[in-house]
Amino acid sequence: MRRFRTLRGRLTALALVSVTIVVALVVVAFNVLLSSALRGDLDSQLRAQAAAAATTVEAHSGSLTVRESPDDEAIDAQVWVYAGNRALLRPPAPAVVQRAADSLAGGSDAFTEVASPEVRLYALALTEGGRRVGTVVAARSLAAYDRTTDYALVGTVAFAVLVLVAVFAVMWLTIGRALQPVTEMTRSAADWSERELDRRFGPAPRPDELGELARTFDGLLDRVAASLRHEQRLSAELSHELRTPLARIVAEMELLQRRERNAAERDEAYEVVSRSAEQMSRILETLMAAARAESQSERGRSDLSGVLAAVAEQWTGPLAERGVRLDVHPGGAPQLVGVDAEVVERVIAPLLDNARRYAHSEVTVEARRAGARVRIEVRDDGPGVTADEAEHLFQPGMRGGRVNGHGGAGLGLSLARRLARAAGGEVSAQPGAGAGATFVVELPA
Repeated sequence: MRRFRTLRGRLTALALVSVTIVVALVVVAFNVLLSSALRGDLDSQLRAQAAAAATTVEAHSGSLTVRESPDDEAIDAQVWVYAGNRALLRPPAPAVVQRAADSLAGGSDAFTEVASPEVRLYALALTEGGRRVGTVVAARSLAAYDRTTDYALVGTVAFAVLVLVAVFAVMWLTIGRALQPVTEMTRSAADWSERELDRRFGPAPRPDELGELARTFDGLLDRVAASLRHEQRLSAELSHELRTPLARIVAEMELLQRRERNAAERDEAYEVVSRSAEQMSRILETLMAAARAESQSERGRSDLSGVLAAVAEQWTGPLAERGVRLDVHPGGAPQLVGVDAEVVERVIAPLLDNARRYAHSEVTVEARRAGARVRIEVRDDGPGVTADEAEHLFQPGMRGGRVNGHGGAGLGLSLARRLARAAGGEVSAQPGAGAGATFVVELPA
C-alpha cells in the first residue's frame, strides 16, 4: 500500500482502474452479445425444425394426419404434433418436458423453457382455411448453448485478467522510467543545495516538461544561493559591526583598570563605553525587530504622527551636537501605517544616523500618503548620493565614498531595508550628488 502513496503508484492505480472499467464493459458487452446471438440462432433452428415438421402434417376437414414420420433431424430435435390438445406425435422425453409441450398445444406461437433438464421449446400453429386445427412443438437442449456461453465467459474473464496484469506491469515500468529523471533531478537539487550551491542543470537538451523543471530548480538554487550569500555576508559584517564597539568597551575598561585617570578622563571613557553599548543595542534591537516582523502574520498599526514625534525627541539632541537642525513634518491629517511603531522607528533611525554624519546644517523628515502606501522622506543638505551609490549603499558592508569619520562596517542602511521589507515596505535612495541625499521609506498604509 505504501507504493500506491507515491505519484508512480497513484498514476499506475488510476490507469489500472480506468482500464479495468473499460475491460469490464467490453467483457460484459461481448458476453451479452454472444448470448443474444446464440439465443437467436437457437430460436431460428427451433422455428426451422417446427416448420419442417409442419410440412409432414396434412389437414382434411379439420382433422390432421401425419403423412410420414418426421425426418431424422426433426426426430433428434424432438417434435410433438397436436390436434387440438390431443397428441398425434409424442417423442420420448422427460415428464417435465412432456408437460411443457402439452401446455403449448392450442396456444399461439410462443417459446418456453424448462430448467431441468435445460430445454427450450417452440410452438407453431397449424391452420386450415384461416382456422387453427393443430400445433407443432419443437424442442432443443440448451446444454451446448450453456457450455458455449460458460466457456466464453471464463475465456473473456481470463483474458481480461491477463490484460490487466499486462497493463499494470507496462504502466508501472513506463511511469517509473518516465519519473526517474524527475527523481534524479530532485535528489541532485537537494544534494547541491547542501554541498554545491554553484551546480546547475543548465540548458542540456530535455523534454519540455523536464526542461521547465530544470529551469525551475536552477532558479530555486539561484535564490537559495543568493539568500545564503546575503545571510553569510550580513552575519560577517554584523560580527564586525558588533566587534568594533565591543573592542572599544574592552579597551576603555582595560585602561581604567591599569592606570589611574582623572575625573575628566573617566567621564570621557564612560561616554565611549555608553555610546558603544548603545550602538550594539541599536543593531541587536533592529535585528530582533526584523525577525519579529518576518515571523508575524499580523503587522499591527500605529499613528505616524506619534512615531515621528518620538523620533524627533530622540534625535534632536544627537543632531544638535553636530550643529544640525532636525525638522519633522508629519503631514496634515492623522496618518495610520500598517506597521508597529517600534518597526517604523527602527527603519527611520539608521537613515537619521546616516544623515547626522553627512548633513551640513539641516535634516528634514516629511511624511505623506501616496495611494495605499505612506511615504516618508529623510533629506539632508550634505554631499548627496551618486547614481552608482544609490543601490550599493544598501548592501552589507558598503558605504559611500566620502570620508565622514564613521568606523562601522556600514550595516545601518542594510538593516533598515531588511526591516522595511519584512514589514511589507521598502527603503530606497534617490541619487542627486551635490544637492543633498534623499532616502525614501515606503510602508503600507
